[in-house]
Amino acid sequence: MNPIPKGSNQASACLSFPYVDLLYDYGQFLRNADEAIGYLPAESAEKHIGIVGAGLSGLVAAYELLRAGARRVTLFEAEPEHVGGRLLTQCFDEEQPQFIAEMGAMRFPPSEVGLFHYLNRFGIQTTEAFPDPGVVDTEIHYRGEAHHWAALQPPPALFSTVHQGWVAFLREGVTLDDGTCLAPPLLLTELLKQHNYCEVQPEWQRYLDCFGDSSFYSAMVRIFTGNNPPGGKAWRKPEDFHLFGSLGIGSGGFQSVYRASFTEILRLVVNALEVNQRLVPNGISSLAERIADTAFNGIELRDMICRTRIESINKGANGEILLAGSNGETYACDRVITTTTTRALQVNLKLTQNQAFVNRDVARAINETHMVGSSKLFILTKDKFWLKHGLAQNIQTDTLVKGVYCLDYAPHDPDSWGVVLISYTWEDDSHKMVSMTDKVQRCLRLVDELAMSAPEFASHLLPLDGDYQRYVLEYDWLTDKHALGAFKLNFPGDDIYSERLFYQFRTALDPNQDTGLYLAGCGASFTGGWAEGAIQTALNGACAVISSLGGDLIAGNPLDDLHSQYRYC
Repeated sequence: MNPIPKGSNQASACLSFPYVDLLYDYGQFLRNADEAIGYLPAESAEKHIGIVGAGLSGLVAAYELLRAGARRVTLFEAEPEHVGGRLLTQCFDEEQPQFIAEMGAMRFPPSEVGLFHYLNRFGIQTTEAFPDPGVVDTEIHYRGEAHHWAALQPPPALFSTVHQGWVAFLREGVTLDDGTCLAPPLLLTELLKQHNYCEVQPEWQRYLDCFGDSSFYSAMVRIFTGNNPPGGKAWRKPEDFHLFGSLGIGSGGFQSVYRASFTEILRLVVNALEVNQRLVPNGISSLAERIADTAFNGIELRDMICRTRIESINKGANGEILLAGSNGETYACDRVITTTTTRALQVNLKLTQNQAFVNRDVARAINETHMVGSSKLFILTKDKFWLKHGLAQNIQTDTLVKGVYCLDYAPHDPDSWGVVLISYTWEDDSHKMVSMTDKVQRCLRLVDELAMSAPEFASHLLPLDGDYQRYVLEYDWLTDKHALGAFKLNFPGDDIYSERLFYQFRTALDPNQDTGLYLAGCGASFTGGWAEGAIQTALNGACAVISSLGGDLIAGNPLDDLHSQYRYC
């Protein structure tokens, strides 16, 4: 773990960083696009561009198209008031807006260069290291016992074998029993920083060839129980794998995603998404709001949002794209970018019902891409009790609670209120939360569970003024009727789906394939659940629209320079 030192400069976080599956630098592209990513000809400026979804991806796509000269852009948003999609910041008290609960995206590593480009452009600061395990004083609760983990120190002794083995794998790679040598993941990260693509590509392809069909668990078993385990000590089954599931790879326990694809997890490491995570003090929704506040030709972008849910997409008699809204209206568009989740594309928009817009391979990728459930519950407390009483700021458990994070949104006021994310869960652990529909009962149940292993900490988990209705906030993404899940996380063998979804925008280059509709959103990226995937695909979609309408893109754009480099099946 390599947390950013406290007080570090945000400017240092905004570096070029190409992701391993892309070998393309969106940071450089955005720096070159200071004025615009391209330009629409006058005859195309009035073409109607529809964007389904006013989340981060939709807002960025609209912003860049308007900068390129588009004059008729409509964003269709199902939420009646909110903009930002899964950038969802909720406030406990409108009179104290600094105390917030991040229900969606909440921690942001500097390798998200596209995200930091827009954070800087709109003057939004990030601060401190996010209180991830080991970055702050932490407790790991395992089999009924609490193990203290001092900030920035190695994990507790119980976890030393798995910690040392994982670190050795990251730094030294592994030689498998069949003689295959796999490069250190951290070496791939360094090569990406150097833009040394010719060395990265074959090494990442070797990982895809070895583990593309493996779950995270099965690949870890192969790596750490073979004849040459990283760290020199073979892991015991199942004990050490249970320990590693509780420890995780930097941001919390990974037991619940052991069934996910190994390459899906490893790309998070190689792309430096699991280290140096930062928070946005004013809430990440502030980015969506400031983009929406931007005016073009005297009209704010937020005034281009049509509050209706799109329920179907069809071809018109004259080739136009018809979007049917839940308000009974039908909107004719010349080009469309969709930014919803893959589940929403299938269930709500019915995009895969026919082959008018996406071919069968892309339709299958939409239908079969796995999305995880995720649940959070926050409590606003009367004080930052963890600081006053010397308690852990992060707790990871193997019980119902899972991840606990103490958040300080008033660092200069020692007597201010505190915010505790008492339960952050994924997958099956989230499904258990969904069964508890009453937030007060859920909160009481979680506090009771935590009290079994951390009684002093749990004793302070009371909402301000004892008001559970007002000062307890929870969210279940699985039951969100517009998202239908939290984020994409592929199963083994499904990387091919990410490739099909991500590169669908390149149909704009071929008139025989170009249907005028382009996929965007983090679910269409290689990094579902990360803001960077939303921004990368937004830029792809905007470039596709400009090119399809006869416009010119600046040099080095993703439509011209971004190509698939790998075999995923």
